[in-house]
Amino acid sequence: MVGTRGMPANYGGVETVVDVLARQLVARGHEVTVFCRSEDYDQHPPMIDGVKLVYLPASKSPGIGAMIHALRAAVYCIGRDFDVIHFHALGPGMMSVISRLLTKSTVLVTVHGRDDKRDKWGRGTRMILRFAATISARVPHSTLVVSQGLADEYADEFRRSTTVVPNSTHPIPEVAAGSTLERYGLDPQRYFVSVGRLVPEKAPHETVQAYNAAMTDMPLVIIGGAAGTESYVDHLHELAAGNDKIIFTGPLYGDELAEMLTNAGAFVTSSHLEGLPTALIEAGRAALPIIASDIPPHCEILNTTTGSDGRRVYPTGDTSALAELFGLIELGHGEELFGAKMLASELDDRYAPRRTGEVHEHAYVSAIANRHRR
Repeated sequence: MVGTRGMPANYGGVETVVDVLARQLVARGHEVTVFCRSEDYDQHPPMIDGVKLVYLPASKSPGIGAMIHALRAAVYCIGRDFDVIHFHALGPGMMSVISRLLTKSTVLVTVHGRDDKRDKWGRGTRMILRFAATISARVPHSTLVVSQGLADEYADEFRRSTTVVPNSTHPIPEVAAGSTLERYGLDPQRYFVSVGRLVPEKAPHETVQAYNAAMTDMPLVIIGGAAGTESYVDHLHELAAGNDKIIFTGPLYGDELAEMLTNAGAFVTSSHLEGLPTALIEAGRAALPIIASDIPPHCEILNTTTGSDGRRVYPTGDTSALAELFGLIELGHGEELFGAKMLASELDDRYAPRRTGEVHEHAYVSAIANRHRR
């Protein structure tokens, strides 16, 4: 596995996906190696739950760090006879060229999202990532995507047939309200929560703008940090200035994140661009009522384009509609909780860790078989 920061997952969606997948594959009898960024971990155990870990250095630069680490991992793989080398995300996936040319391994790339369309990148980086998208469609023996929407994009733009491998997450453990809620002066079930990197394409500025216009007494908690977007985060704080009910916590992990998520009254995301967001899956599996923009990945997870109790969607970018939903969720919280419990049951089945092991194992076997058939 190449392209993640490492294990255990403590950063974002790709890390969570690889963490779940690697453990599941080991449980199914496979040998799995995950390449980790040595700088991102204070401790370097050689193995976690049977998953072998290899630590390699990477640049701290948000623009090139992932690709430098992937380059070192791809070189490391030469001559080591891995059956499969699996790259994750567009930037690291550029190094699949090395594995395709210089190893006998079957090479796969998973596209977790169209990074070439993210607003945080400058023109030069976008051009590189656009080239990376082309590589992901042309170079590997098999291209995997995390949502049907991405499969449609690759069919339309690149004429590339892909395999859909939906993300899976570990269920968020329920943590009783305690010191984390007390730190921010919050009451259980009486606040909205938004979780994710604070970047323009996830549009937390729209969440703040809508909340400022909403008729609600429930605070809004925004969990997440900058990803090379410090000036944008400053802008978010400016938008929230004067409203003490908007709380920025910065990044939270482990039990602190679980406490904040499982005790929230509802989860909110106004994102414009996603692959298949693990934060939304985790919130849904925690039985939180959901408010989400109606981009295809959100609708795919929620299994709705119109919305219903417990899974409210609104036209992407329409802050007036979002403001109305803040008030609606608070007024009808009992009905929303009932709908959220039904959604949680659905998501537990569709995005369970067991399922990700099954679909990836099938994808690997198919890629190996198709390669040798040719």
